Amino acid sequence: MFISDELARDYLARMILLTFPGVGIAMGTGGFFWEVFLLFSVFIVGRRKGVFTVAFFLAIGYIAALVIFKIEAINYLGFVPLAGLLGVFGWQKGWPIRVNFFWSAVVAAVLGMVQTLPFVLQGFDADTANVMINTTVQQYHASGLLEIMKQQGINEVQIRDLLQQGIDIYALVIPSIAAILAIIEFGFVFYVMRRWFKGDMEWIPFTRWRLPWYAVWGAVLGIACYLLGDQFSWPVIRGIGINLMVVYAAFTLVLGISAYLYLLQSPRIPRFLKWALILVNFIYFMFSFVSIIIFGLFDLVMNFRRLPEES
Repeated sequence: MFISDELARDYLARMILLTFPGVGIAMGTGGFFWEVFLLFSVFIVGRRKGVFTVAFFLAIGYIAALVIFKIEAINYLGFVPLAGLLGVFGWQKGWPIRVNFFWSAVVAAVLGMVQTLPFVLQGFDADTANVMINTTVQQYHASGLLEIMKQQGINEVQIRDLLQQGIDIYALVIPSIAAILAIIEFGFVFYVMRRWFKGDMEWIPFTRWRLPWYAVWGAVLGIACYLLGDQFSWPVIRGIGINLMVVYAAFTLVLGISAYLYLLQSPRIPRFLKWALILVNFIYFMFSFVSIIIFGLFDLVMNFRRLPEES
């Protein structure tokens, strides 16, 4: 009697679902890579046994961690793997790939962002901010960078003001950074699993990656929240708008690169013009960077590649 490789993977994935939430806390190794292992296990077990079975094993793993390490464990548990349940459900129901990925990525982003909210509400206290600024200024002084900046007319007071502004901006966009990391985490596993099981499902090349057209409403909501919050001095609404725009900038950057490469492959564009465009992109990098983000955003609605919409 022997155990097949697929069955062995299934048993190993179940063990990971049951033990990794608690073991990660005990070993202090929880985080991005730990959640990636959990996500892989969610897809492996879910593909073989279905969404309800994998949800049961994952729930047992999280509950066991909470029972052993008490309620404080919730601060160390990563909940992004729960987004994999929606991905498995979408596979079972035959959802279009772009629809499945978009809604699963939205769930992953929300789960990643929620864990940062207590810190965002608390913010950096004045003492912590001063320590960070003093440390940075000391590093500038030790490296000689402070003297160079003074020669250019930037004094230490201005440097401290700039650093304080940077800290304030960083504290504001922490939720969007967490959301982007969660999307990268989920997207990496989703991509690998589709490559792994590409014999069972359609494979889509990078130049044909696209989100559902209605995904653009998230960007519209972000812009609207920012403008309303700025107009009426509502800092919370303004912060929501800024974070949504940061997340959509990451989304549309990938989509813009995909659409741009697709158009560069067109035989209608002369080769010398393609090389000229690439050279211009490198010379005017920041302009090209912003242009590709805008290009990706408008591609959601305009569908420049004329790719068929999935129902």
